[in-house]
Amino acid sequence: MNPIKILALKNFPFVEPDDDLASIIDKSISLNNIKIDDSDVFIVAQKIISKSENRYVDLDTIEVSEEAESLALKLNKNKGLVQAIINESKKIISTEKNILIVEHKLGFININAGIDQSNISQHKNTALLLPENPTKSAIDLHQKLSSRLNKDISIIISDSMTRPFRSGITNFALASHNIQSLIDLKGKEDMFGNKLRGTEIAVADELASAAGLLMGQSNEGIPVVIIKGFNKSSFKVNNAFDLIVNEKDDLYR
Repeated sequence: MNPIKILALKNFPFVEPDDDLASIIDKSISLNNIKIDDSDVFIVAQKIISKSENRYVDLDTIEVSEEAESLALKLNKNKGLVQAIINESKKIISTEKNILIVEHKLGFININAGIDQSNISQHKNTALLLPENPTKSAIDLHQKLSSRLNKDISIIISDSMTRPFRSGITNFALASHNIQSLIDLKGKEDMFGNKLRGTEIAVADELASAAGLLMGQSNEGIPVVIIKGFNKSSFKVNNAFDLIVNEKDDLYR
């Protein structure tokens, strides 16, 4: 197996609404003196995608429903934030322990609908929503960046999440493009010749998690990481967004 290298784009500038991310990343690659090769995987933090797409919401001016008012009072949370969570969710799953666990409109289960107030200016009472269509975001960035670099690259948009019965958060792939995000090993043989019956590997999540070691979760300022040496070209390319499991197929619900 070839070695995997994980490289951070250091001194990355702050991203503002309508910024051209492909141009910013391209310039940062040059400043970091990194040579891009075919099959390089770009792990891009969801936050800069959302910032460039102006996914900000003003929690002081959002129209608040009676449901949000009541829930905010019960949980001792900002009513604007609660309304934003409701707006971004299909349904509320739990409010126990004063935590809002929801099924996001995009289909996955998370806390506060993935709405974030960290690493953004708080001159106003604002929050940042997830990309409206992360698959489209991944495709668009891939097209622009691969054209600039003239290389066959891959894109993974990453975010962080908690996990049931585990402490701490870890990065996962929100969406991807041009990469083998889920590898199906059913029918393959293990080292003893036994046929695998139900083994699927969430490779995009593993790559996103590896990149998280450099990205960090606080003030590191590293929203883009490049992974070199990943090669699973014998497997089918698929989108990490499709790793979301429907409720009827979920083993844990």
